[in-house]
Amino acid sequence: MLSTTFLITALAASLHVSAGPAGPAVLPRSEQGNVTTRDFDLWAQFCNDKACSEGCGISVAVSNPGCLNENGRQSIMFHGDTSSLNRFALVVSPSGNCPCQDTCRVLSDTQCMDISAFGGKDQSFRFNGASQGGGSCDANNC
Repeated sequence: MLSTTFLITALAASLHVSAGPAGPAVLPRSEQGNVTTRDFDLWAQFCNDKACSEGCGISVAVSNPGCLNENGRQSIMFHGDTSSLNRFALVVSPSGNCPCQDTCRVLSDTQCMDISAFGGKDQSFRFNGASQGGGSCDANNC
């Protein structure tokens, strides 16, 4: 039986995604438990500056609805099939572990999204995508 780390690394390599110094890329999870090739086409990296050029973290699949604790980040760099960005929204929580929605933005066709304007509310993030309702925002509930 192959290890999970080996499978993740092999899949990332076949998709030409660098594992980077922090480890393998985080892979998406679908609600039905079935992962499709399309799920791996859009990736995001949270960065320390507004121009997506400093201190960018590992790539995460935008199709993964999991919580990302990225306190203090200033921008998000997108790569892969950016034509599908409008199928997703960024949900911002004012504290760690994504307990609620304080701000939500439907993603637009850009490779670098400045998130510094959230004014300190950027404690944790998650992406809302096609399998979770697709590029739309519910009412804020914090």
